Amino acid sequence: MSHNEFLHEDQVKSQLSYKDLYVRIKPYLKRHALTLTILIFIVVLMAVVSRLVPTLIGYTVDHALIKKDKELLTSLLIGYVLLEVLTAILSLVQIFYFQKLGARILFELRDDLITKIQTYPIDYFNKNPIGRIVTRATNDVAQIGELFSNGVINIFVQGVILVSILVSLFLISFKIAIMTLVSFPIFYYLAINLSEKTKETLRESKKKLSQLNSFVAENLNGIRIVQLYNRINVNRNLFQTQSAAYKELSLQSTKNYALMMPVMNLFNAFIITSAFYFCGFWGQKEGLAVGSMVAFFLHALDIVHPFREILEKYQQFQNSLTSAERVFTMLDEPSEISISEKESNLSLKIFPSIEFRNLSFKYQNDLNWVLKKISLIITPGESIAIIGRTGSGKSTMINLLQGFYPAPKQSLFIGSLPIETIPKKWLRSKLSVVQQDNFLFKGTILQNITLESPDISEVKIKSIAEELGLTEHLIQTQRNLYSEVEERGANLSAGERQLIAFARILAFEPEIIVLDEATSNIDSKTEQLIQAATERITKNRTSIIIAHRLSTIRNCKRILLLDQGEIKAQGSHQELLSESSHYRDLIEKYNSLDGVSSN
Repeated sequence: MSHNEFLHEDQVKSQLSYKDLYVRIKPYLKRHALTLTILIFIVVLMAVVSRLVPTLIGYTVDHALIKKDKELLTSLLIGYVLLEVLTAILSLVQIFYFQKLGARILFELRDDLITKIQTYPIDYFNKNPIGRIVTRATNDVAQIGELFSNGVINIFVQGVILVSILVSLFLISFKIAIMTLVSFPIFYYLAINLSEKTKETLRESKKKLSQLNSFVAENLNGIRIVQLYNRINVNRNLFQTQSAAYKELSLQSTKNYALMMPVMNLFNAFIITSAFYFCGFWGQKEGLAVGSMVAFFLHALDIVHPFREILEKYQQFQNSLTSAERVFTMLDEPSEISISEKESNLSLKIFPSIEFRNLSFKYQNDLNWVLKKISLIITPGESIAIIGRTGSGKSTMINLLQGFYPAPKQSLFIGSLPIETIPKKWLRSKLSVVQQDNFLFKGTILQNITLESPDISEVKIKSIAEELGLTEHLIQTQRNLYSEVEERGANLSAGERQLIAFARILAFEPEIIVLDEATSNIDSKTEQLIQAATERITKNRTSIIIAHRLSTIRNCKRILLLDQGEIKAQGSHQELLSESSHYRDLIEKYNSLDGVSSN
């Protein structure tokens, strides 16, 4: 898939309104309803206390300073200090608990997202680069966290304070308050207009960042090819092109944000000038005491800070909103379709036979058929080999068996049950696959065998390792089951990764095994271990071997020749040698891997 196709796929299903965001966040807030209620009470109390300070100063002017009442002045100053201390304490408590609430919600949201990602059908990962998924699961989720630390929470806090200021102004003098705030709607409109322009820029910049991360992840995964074919300069140019597009959008967002500062400074000047002028001009006519005018002026000065904070955090809020759109789009993606064990008619014991019943399959309606009228029965305990050129449909058969793609109804059976009636969790507990390139996680060899399943004992793994010759091999290379494995098994050979995968099979004891034989060259001693391990894991198990080595093919009693999605021939090695020229051609190719005669 090209980068353009990836970009086309990187769309949000719908743009979230503020109401939509609340609806999506509400379930997380409800889990912490008591904490949230207490915090709302603290915020309201903070707003009330903050308005008592200018009122107290105004009262001090009228009743202590003008009247020269030292005793009252002392009491009022002590009261002022206590109010400031109370404000500081409430602010500390509010910040701490809002941050704590945000961290909890962020943890729950990230947990939900990671859990959901692991339920996606395989096709989702084919259409979406890992870099994009990682960006949404990390950057975008972290950005949503700003809603609770610096975004919507701060907007709420400052909003309550702003309302309390406006109420205080109107309580002192309705007429003067109206005249002072006449410029408020104009500056509010300008600020919101700038913020809305920023919103679309942020949305586009996140798409560019996702694309950039996808490019980086892809090239780091293929770093050996990059270096081997000297693609460093080519990649640098491609990266610079994509990075420049992201930079331009980021600069546009910064410009919009920078324009906000002059707007706020002008608003600040208008408020101060208006408060001075109208208090002086209308104050005496309104019969306001000097202290009341001082209080009014102090309240008016306080308007600018919460308004500035709201608009600044609104920018962050817009950023978080675009991240929320992307995260909730992922949460809304359909999970892999599977019925539950309660819904199925699953018997306690299913004989591990496999039947393909006139199965035809293609990945998309507008693509060609990958498998055509496949009919095949594999009896319990039977081991068969499938051979064919690249693109013949071998991997597709295995993908259908694992339930990664939906087979047409009544065309694929495990035991006597159609695969669509079998829960995928149960199916995959009975079927294991050894791939050509087996994925190993960072951790110990033991952890990679057990996959940290609590049901598999260490004693069992040690016995399996002894049986497969893995223990002896590790000792010879000065390692053991507790040796560390690097990411993707980078510090292990292909043969060692294969042996660990075989040990994993025996640890989980599946009834059906699919072995996609490795094509890479392996030293003769490890090759012997793998051949012995192959015989061990397939013994008394229904097994399908996608064979690439003649030695493996000759050991199978039944071999399927697959070509262009069709079974062209089947039989024993000798039967196919005598009956199929196509088979003989393939065998000649495999001879180069084993270096033995085909007879």
